[in-house]
Amino acid sequence: MTNSKKIIFEQVYRGFQPSLKRYFSACFGLDTAEDLTQQLFLKLWLYQVQNPDFEPKNWQAWLFRAAVNLKNDHIRFLKAIPQTFELMENEDSPVDPFLLPDGSQAQIDQLSVRQALFNLKERDRDLILLKYMGFSSGEIGKMLDISSSAVRSRSATARERFAKELKKVSIR
Repeated sequence: MTNSKKIIFEQVYRGFQPSLKRYFSACFGLDTAEDLTQQLFLKLWLYQVQNPDFEPKNWQAWLFRAAVNLKNDHIRFLKAIPQTFELMENEDSPVDPFLLPDGSQAQIDQLSVRQALFNLKERDRDLILLKYMGFSSGEIGKMLDISSSAVRSRSATARERFAKELKKVSIR
């Protein structure tokens, strides 16, 4: 990799790492967000080494499309884990939200939001999370390869589905 490519990579990393980490954190929590963010930039680094002429027109769109794909791969991986392994892995974690320490309503709310997002179809989840990250309909349209008007109408439907799922999983 040439020095100019290294400089571009460093600029892209510094510019987009915080927002990508926030995106993954909204999906999975901070620990997994750190891992997935690093995986994404490692994949980018390797891709640039193998394809020296690679430079997308829109880094933001390219990175968030890659992030959406990585998030979906991780969700498929999580769904493939047998339930018994999941329980063994989390046996120190409280399963019953009422067993959480006092003052943890924010944790319960966060778990409810994550579960509601997880229950949505992939397309709806992507729209909600990208809107939450502050992207415009035009930017999301470029990332998902749909028109901005389709983003707006699908987002409205996705928000309705999310509200229904949140009511189902909410403890309050």
